[in-house]
Amino acid sequence: MKPKYPFTQSFDDLPDQIPIFIYSNALLPGGELPLQMSKPDELLLFFKALKSDQLIGIVQPRNQSELKTYQVGCAGRIRQYRERKDGRLNVMLTGVCRFRIIDELHQSDSRAISHVNWRDFANDYINEEVEKSLIDQFKQKLRLYFDRHNMQVDWKVLTENPIEQVVNNLVLVINLDAHSKQLLLESSTVTERLKLFTQLLEEKSDPTVITPQHSGVLN
Repeated sequence: MKPKYPFTQSFDDLPDQIPIFIYSNALLPGGELPLQMSKPDELLLFFKALKSDQLIGIVQPRNQSELKTYQVGCAGRIRQYRERKDGRLNVMLTGVCRFRIIDELHQSDSRAISHVNWRDFANDYINEEVEKSLIDQFKQKLRLYFDRHNMQVDWKVLTENPIEQVVNNLVLVINLDAHSKQLLLESSTVTERLKLFTQLLEEKSDPTVITPQHSGVLN
């Protein structure tokens, strides 16, 4: 089940062009991504999005130089933001729908405007039923993972929230490599994403975890 917000665009109303923000983390449909923006190009991108469809496309860089990015990303809707006295913005994006970049119209540092295609990702608007056995298996691997790394976790939150919301926000918390996050993003269904995430938790021998500053996204 995806979070429902009354002003989110319908699938048919998604625009052909969106501003693109290159970011070393993955936003998934229904997930939340906190950003801090301060550079002139970042602020320009933000206000351009705010004045139009309120959508910012998040794509991951393929390498540290950010010269090449993955072609599939996810559009996040500006759900809230806070201006800071030092000129920075704290922005919260909520994932709406994945897209595929067709071509880039303009780029300057972190700012780009791209033609995008949403056609392959209409199911991002559809709630999917996931088999309980898969959910139980995932939570078992997740518990072992957290115990192995002495992480304190609010299991009540993990249990009460829909599994899609849990999975899509855990991508921000667990420090997987960019390729693994991209595979999770491009998984065709929630079921496939859950299976892959379970496998990644099992295979990753010594994962590190980001400081739990984003743990609130599961609330």
